[in-house]
Amino acid sequence: MDHFLRKLFGELLSQPGFGFHRNLDAARVVASLIESIQKFRQVMEPTLDFSSLGREYISMLNDGVISAQYLESWKVENEDAVLVAPAYTFLMMNRPVTVQFWLDAGSSGWYERLSQPLTHPYVLSRAWEPGRMWSDADEVRTSQEALERLVAGLLRRCRDRVVLCLAELGESGFEQRGELLKVFQKVLQERKAD
Repeated sequence: MDHFLRKLFGELLSQPGFGFHRNLDAARVVASLIESIQKFRQVMEPTLDFSSLGREYISMLNDGVISAQYLESWKVENEDAVLVAPAYTFLMMNRPVTVQFWLDAGSSGWYERLSQPLTHPYVLSRAWEPGRMWSDADEVRTSQEALERLVAGLLRRCRDRVVLCLAELGESGFEQRGELLKVFQKVLQERKAD
């Protein structure tokens, strides 16, 4: 299947007059798909006969299984480019940058955990004491720890400076008073006192 697709896209659909001729993003997606099929074939060839490999790959895709991960798009970005990404996505990329812009720094989204009562990551962990109830104090403590880790991770990946971007009012129309903003205000007050 990967040989067929490589020939189809490489020799026919990438020619002038076809949709992939000047569309580099589409070509990158197709190249990733072909590489995914190739890796699947290389792994499964010893266990499956040749005629069922294609059907098995399509069945895997229909089931939502991904056979290969592609991080090249993060690696091939232009060094002078601007990247707009959520904080945790940026941390997962593990790339240093010269300047970071932290948007909506007064928002509670910087430290509040999504409410997940049925799939609570702390209560359902093996380290959680059986029978112990999750309290507001636990929520505040874990939110502060998560904010500390997030900020430390972002700062470790910043070479020069951080630009805080604030909105006077939040998404609900009220003044923003998030924990990240409070921490920065405290640090700035302490610097003024020195």
